[in-house]
Amino acid sequence: MQATKRDELCLVVPMDACNLADLRWRSWSYLAAAEVASGMIEDILIALHEAVANALTHSGSNTPVAVRMKATRRAVVIEVADQGRGIDPGVAIPPRPPSLSAEGGRGLFMIWSLMNSVTISCGCGTHVVMVKELFPPHS
Repeated sequence: MQATKRDELCLVVPMDACNLADLRWRSWSYLAAAEVASGMIEDILIALHEAVANALTHSGSNTPVAVRMKATRRAVVIEVADQGRGIDPGVAIPPRPPSLSAEGGRGLFMIWSLMNSVTISCGCGTHVVMVKELFPPHS
């Protein structure tokens, strides 16, 4: 599942939810080695889990999901890409807070809530770029 290059973590996640635990462990190990604060790691792992779970659940693809993570002293940048059908055009971007009674629809909202910036592009699949600033610039 893993290939690391030049201080990046590159993973290929097979289309099986069983692989999410391994994804979280490998990502946690990478971020801890990069000396990212534990509270920040938790936010990043939740957002990553939601992005990959969405790809596994909603893409309609049999092709593995590609994950690339790069940690620097200032930020962690994560890319999640699938080769599926893309996001339903009816989904609000950025997402609105979900109804408390809704059975789903919380993943994108959580991603937007936990990360400093999120970009989603669709073409041949969906490509999500999430950034968590570790030391935000002073105002």
